[in-house]
Amino acid sequence: MKKMKHNRLRYTLILGFIFVASCSKQEKSPTELVTFPLRGEVLSLDTVKQRITIAHQEIPNYMIAMTMPFKVRDARLLRGIVPGDSVQGTLAVSQTESWLETLVVIGKGETPQTMSAEDVVMRRLFKIGEPLPDVLLTNHDGRRIRLSDFRGKVLAITFIYTRCPLPDFCIRMSEHFARLQKILKQHEPLNGKWHLLSISFDPTFDTPKVLKDYGHTYGADFATWDFATESVETILRLANGLDLTLADDEGLIQHNLRTVVVDQEGRLVNITKGNEWTPNEVAQEIRSLIEKDV
Repeated sequence: MKKMKHNRLRYTLILGFIFVASCSKQEKSPTELVTFPLRGEVLSLDTVKQRITIAHQEIPNYMIAMTMPFKVRDARLLRGIVPGDSVQGTLAVSQTESWLETLVVIGKGETPQTMSAEDVVMRRLFKIGEPLPDVLLTNHDGRRIRLSDFRGKVLAITFIYTRCPLPDFCIRMSEHFARLQKILKQHEPLNGKWHLLSISFDPTFDTPKVLKDYGHTYGADFATWDFATESVETILRLANGLDLTLADDEGLIQHNLRTVVVDQEGRLVNITKGNEWTPNEVAQEIRSLIEKDV
């Protein structure tokens, strides 16, 4: 029953992020698809990775107007499209991934000017072996915490925001951390030597209560997994150094993905880009750091 409730809540998140108290006894198929009409303006595209970033209009009953990168399975959909074009298409969403199933140009726009060197803000990226800034955050209990509070433990950090509706972005990061927590808890000698931290970059909406409800949805044990946020300025201290890009325009958030591992001394050990990692891989890295310290 608990597993069914979790699956139902997760599916509800995908369909609109509306938390409900009841649960369904019917488990959804992982291959079940939901499709939505999508319309917006192209900001950028990557034909190699088959991704296109679109500032799209509101998708009724699913997603607010937002700037998001989308993947396409058929590279031919990107032919003839340039930044500035107005497009419409079909967004397909399963329980594990999302992609644009159709995409057509409905209006040709002006190609945005390439930024000049003077417009580029140079950012100092964190280096492996360096300590991360000891930022002050507010966690799911409304308690003030610092990264230094976890010294002596291996710390894994990922970045999310609870309203993110796409299953292969924040939802996947949270599912991966839920699985990672289960794997690590199975190894009793590791107890008390690791911690997980999910940091939201949507502080206005993601209050401590929202973060705690979100954590419950993923079956989080808050003794070893914190959900936290802080002002945008504070979050950017970490984001900029990790090359985590955040574009906020009147509440519309465009972002990439970063997951990091920090050792017992607070030093950066690894930065993983995107969602192409598994909980088992990160669990093994955490175990290796703990065993090395013994």
